[in-house]
Amino acid sequence: MPIEDPSAPRFTLLGSLDGTLREWLRGHPLGHERGAIVLWRKLDRWSGPFAVSPRYVAVEVIPMTNDWVLDSSPAHVDFYKANLQALYHRCATERLVLGFAHNHPSGPGRFSAKDDANEEQMIRRLAAINDPENELVALLLHGDRWYARVRSEHTPDVAHDARHLAVLGDQIGLHVPDADDRDETLARQEAAFGKPFTSKLGALRFCIVGAGGTGSPSATLLARAGASEIVIIDGDDLEATNLNRVRGATLRDVGRNKAAILADFINAMGLRCRAHAIETFLQEPEALDAMSSADVVFSCTDNEASRDVMNLAIYYHSQALIDSGLGGRIEVNADGPYLRMHHGRVNILLPEFGRCLYCHRVITPEQVKYEEATRRNPELKQLSADELMAQHYLRDAGGEQAPGVAPFTSATADFAIASLFDLIRPFRRLPDDLLRDCIRQDFVECRIYSNAPMDKADCAFCQEHVFRLRDERGVRLGLPYLGRY
Repeated sequence: MPIEDPSAPRFTLLGSLDGTLREWLRGHPLGHERGAIVLWRKLDRWSGPFAVSPRYVAVEVIPMTNDWVLDSSPAHVDFYKANLQALYHRCATERLVLGFAHNHPSGPGRFSAKDDANEEQMIRRLAAINDPENELVALLLHGDRWYARVRSEHTPDVAHDARHLAVLGDQIGLHVPDADDRDETLARQEAAFGKPFTSKLGALRFCIVGAGGTGSPSATLLARAGASEIVIIDGDDLEATNLNRVRGATLRDVGRNKAAILADFINAMGLRCRAHAIETFLQEPEALDAMSSADVVFSCTDNEASRDVMNLAIYYHSQALIDSGLGGRIEVNADGPYLRMHHGRVNILLPEFGRCLYCHRVITPEQVKYEEATRRNPELKQLSADELMAQHYLRDAGGEQAPGVAPFTSATADFAIASLFDLIRPFRRLPDDLLRDCIRQDFVECRIYSNAPMDKADCAFCQEHVFRLRDERGVRLGLPYLGRY
């Protein structure tokens, strides 16, 4: 069903922070209500055609220990407001949003009138001390379910309920408002995955990077599955050779931007989904800011420099990344060319789950460096390998041959969307030799398999977590060449 309020805020908790909060709030020895401070980073850079729907990413949990508590019972908790003074200052200097989380061990399953009064008092105090544009995020844990909302200093008596709260661990746990999932176009999907699967899928914002052989079927499958918002990023124009595999394109579209073609096709379906095209490449500011607004990113590009950016962004922005691609080898015999090997690949990466694209050898530093250099200076592509190395210290690492054959690109996209379903509503039972975060389909040998990742204990991305929840400090992804925001 359509999102009740598309402008409603979205909240993201990493699985480790969710576990810390739940353990603390439920852990009072007498079963009393407890509280905790949660600090958030707000992402609302993109001003596209969708409703703003800002994202709030939790960066730290501070339990309200005994030195905070004035009084508590199974139905309430009161705390020293003076303890908030240092946090008010920290939020102002680090550009964070203050949050208060609590539980209702024996209270109502919704925010109460007392919660309203406490939140109004907190936001008014915050507004009196800090600069303008202060906000307060409130979380309530009741049973296993989170409820979330935000207040602004401009309207402290008005609470804006969440569009969703997402918990990113080894899957995507989604807490969404109660809704009627009845939709005859999705009845069979709901029969397989239950309710509120459709509401959960519809509450997410998706970003598709690359609108070609895997990106176009991925986007159309999402739209048909009940997605409400899809951002499509691609700077390429359609060529006649793309028509065998690009969904929604016709001969009349040759020369038009691929993202625009795909967005028009999805919007013409008459479904609940709205799609918007960003007609440029990912490294441009508008595309990066649009991607930061998404909850789930699908990487469907053949550009390793773009994959490098996405591999970094999901740690900074707390997003889920589903990367798909194809590879293979063509050989020639007496009968002509034939497929010696061909496979489709789907990698899943969340901030606290899965090995990064470097560890899975999907991208290499040499190829990323080469692609970035040739993007800035296309004439470098005309140089020989020896000239590249001698004059520019660049090596074109090359890539696998991946002929664009529609059944293979479509099958890979199908598997990518099924992987999303498994993240939201787990259904797969994988044998021991398959890795959840990297699955390959061999189209020639007709088998499914996984390649083991590199054993790299010092990987800054997926092992040492250097970039997870890191503050960009006004520079996109901390990389000056991507510009300030």
